[in-house]
Amino acid sequence: MRVADKTTQRNYIKYLNKARNDYAETNMKIASGNRFIKLSDDVSAGTRMLNSRVELFKSEKQLSNVQAINSEFKAVEDSMMSMNDVLNEIIGTKLIKASSETAGDTGRVTIAAELKSMKEELIQFANMKFATKYPFGGSTAKVAPFSLSDDGKLLYNGIDVDSVKQRTDGTRYYVDENGVEQEIAKDNPLFIDIGLGVRVDGNSFNSVSGFEASFSGLQILGFGVDEETGNSNNIINLITEIEDKLINYDPDKFHELQDHLVARVDIFRTNLTDMGAKTNFLDTMETRLQNQVDNYKFRIDELVGINDAEEATNQSMNDYILKAVIQMGSQILPVSLWDYLR
Repeated sequence: MRVADKTTQRNYIKYLNKARNDYAETNMKIASGNRFIKLSDDVSAGTRMLNSRVELFKSEKQLSNVQAINSEFKAVEDSMMSMNDVLNEIIGTKLIKASSETAGDTGRVTIAAELKSMKEELIQFANMKFATKYPFGGSTAKVAPFSLSDDGKLLYNGIDVDSVKQRTDGTRYYVDENGVEQEIAKDNPLFIDIGLGVRVDGNSFNSVSGFEASFSGLQILGFGVDEETGNSNNIINLITEIEDKLINYDPDKFHELQDHLVARVDIFRTNLTDMGAKTNFLDTMETRLQNQVDNYKFRIDELVGINDAEEATNQSMNDYILKAVIQMGSQILPVSLWDYLR
């Protein structure tokens, strides 16, 4: 059977175009590193790749949250460790020495002056700054939260810490001069998504599903007064009162305040232990999320990425086929058409 010249030419051009397309497609894959360019090239792999990219974005955001808050919490933990060292010196050395009968009035006055200096050091640690915020000042504090009033009382964001009370739901407030309850500024908790499965119940955020990324210096140093004795529950104010009882020596009141301070320092240490547990938890979450991010990136690369050795083989084969087709064309096509195609 004789094949018409036009049919031969048409078939040849079709094979030539295919050889060129295969060659160009392989080169594009190698250049881009992607197995396919359009989703329609591989709908199944493309869909799985898109889903993996969504999960990768979420994991990277959660990892960023964990890394940021972990750095802050570690800085706070370091500050609290320094405060703990000062408190150990106060209750483990200074107050024991002041209790001694050999201390004398001069010795107690000297110790009172030392306590004042150490108290100021504690306030500096409580006013530590991290980046642009003051962590002990609450969720959004941009100024140092702690200061002393003219009469030496500790203020938290301008509020006397001894006047602060706590409701049964954990929220804190104070009563103003008009007898009206006022919320403590910047004292609301801040929760972030660190991969625990954030949930919303109706219009309310489910705090159990998030991680509390803020804390209050009120909780750390204490607030309010003891209902039985009327003594301050705040460490700084207790030290101030002890200073006074050393200068104007009142042994019974001094020992009462000393015992109360020891109890409040125990609570401080509990908060320090809790802070350490949180930083350890964040370290674990950071490792888990980093592994999760790496796994999603690997999965995306498997779905989209090329096999270098395989594509190099394909490129060599496509190059060979294209050259063979071109060489064949010089034998079956008219000279004028061959010159055009070349």
